[in-house]
Amino acid sequence: MRILHPAIALTIGAVALSLAPAASSTASSSASSSASSTASSTAPASSRVAGGSLSYSPQAYVGGQEIRFSGRLGVSGVRTITMQQHMNRPGDQWFAVRGFTGTTAADGSFSFAFPAPAARGIRFRVVARKAKRLVATAPVVFNAKSQDLTLWVAGPDPSGRAHGSAVAGEPFTIAVDTTPDLFRRPETIGLPVFAGRPLTLQRRISGDSWETLATSTVQADGMGWFPGITASAGTVVYRVRQEEIVSGANRIGWMQTFPTYVTVREPGAPTTVAGLLGRPHRPVAARPDARVSGAASATASSRFGWYPSLWDYSWEAGQSLTSPPDVGSVRTGTWSDYADGGGRVSRQNGGLYLDSQRNNGGGAGDFGTTRATLVGAARPYGRWETRLRLRSAEANATDFRVRVELVPENPADNACGRRTITLAEVAAHSGTMRYGARMDTTEWSATRQVPSLIHSSPALAVEVAPDHITWFFDGVAIGSVKSGDAVSDVPMTLRFSLVGDQVTERNQTGIVSDWQRGFPLTSGKQVVAKTRLAAAPLTACES
Repeated sequence: MRILHPAIALTIGAVALSLAPAASSTASSSASSSASSTASSTAPASSRVAGGSLSYSPQAYVGGQEIRFSGRLGVSGVRTITMQQHMNRPGDQWFAVRGFTGTTAADGSFSFAFPAPAARGIRFRVVARKAKRLVATAPVVFNAKSQDLTLWVAGPDPSGRAHGSAVAGEPFTIAVDTTPDLFRRPETIGLPVFAGRPLTLQRRISGDSWETLATSTVQADGMGWFPGITASAGTVVYRVRQEEIVSGANRIGWMQTFPTYVTVREPGAPTTVAGLLGRPHRPVAARPDARVSGAASATASSRFGWYPSLWDYSWEAGQSLTSPPDVGSVRTGTWSDYADGGGRVSRQNGGLYLDSQRNNGGGAGDFGTTRATLVGAARPYGRWETRLRLRSAEANATDFRVRVELVPENPADNACGRRTITLAEVAAHSGTMRYGARMDTTEWSATRQVPSLIHSSPALAVEVAPDHITWFFDGVAIGSVKSGDAVSDVPMTLRFSLVGDQVTERNQTGIVSDWQRGFPLTSGKQVVAKTRLAAAPLTACES
């Protein structure tokens, strides 16, 4: 494993976590996702109360990895069991874990395999009914590791993990570490290895297009190697994907490195270590990056009765970006990632995550635009809702524009960016949020002063009907356009963006969206706010 200081990480561009094999055991109960497990020497964590106990193994795992639950209810007899989870915030309650049922043995014991949760700091317990009473084990706390990986051009001795340079027309080796210890990333320390996991090396063609160059596998030490790579002189952008693991109860999604800019030099030219367009390291104004605490704020979907959902991405078990939603009647949507600079779209801590660059502590390399777009679940009318917060380690440069929007799914309907509905446009270090709609030659917009999204996590929503659009902040209607003039009547889809350019160095910024949900227009109450958005002429394309 490699501990990366940000100045070093700048030159290699990515990060990776590997997963521990699940412990083997003889199951005395059944789970809908359980299957055979592989051996592990990791000792299980356990807790007991009133005779009931719950253990899990292995301790080091990532979301979606097969883990072994075992314990006792504290009461005898064969009983149907379910699992419950608790998000560990004030006001939260226990709720059922989807996809699991099992039974105990006659002595009240149980053992089963199930995919691990992806979030950190949550609690699980096993429950059953005894007469009219609920019997529960003591809870255990789960803290998933976050998958990540790093990529670099290896030196003349790849086994020594030295950094080297790429020369035009001469074969070079690209190395990838799937178990790095990363700067300011304690959740990457002590990761187990998934030997044999497929790896794919890709070269960037455009922001959303990557060409596959070679394949490899993870070795016993967590490393992967791609020898014999050649390229013409210039700058080439590479990434490596560690592919998904779907076997037994494993449901581990694929994960990619950050885009890595490699300078391929002419033969005889001075040797340089590959970097991000040669951008110099600059001073960092560090900011605390603690997870938002306190009770979750209200949602419009709950307040106005929009359920049941069409789709709901909760990222509870380490899914891939291309995985379908967890629940809902529309199960065809997936997420596409776009990055024309140093950014990446991934999943972290049970949420969708866009980051402007590799280094959690900041430094050079924050440029370009990074986007995550929902594909395959577009609708002209309905409700969309998400929870949003931001991270930033810097405050001494220009901020990225952070956008949450509805955009036409068909590019032909885009009209030069003039058919969009903006749920929020904010900056990491601003308390002003803009929202509104663009439709051909008219723009409707408003602003709202909000708490810093680095220290708050609001729920944002929009309702689109043939005759109105209404925006919501933490379950409260904050503005409407009471007219069909702002409605495009074409299928719209959700998009998150970190908007930058190719020349401006910006403050390191991360977008964290814990969940994304869609609802039909036909359920619950349609809402028109008292506040109406102002209209203005629109002539320029969206920028």
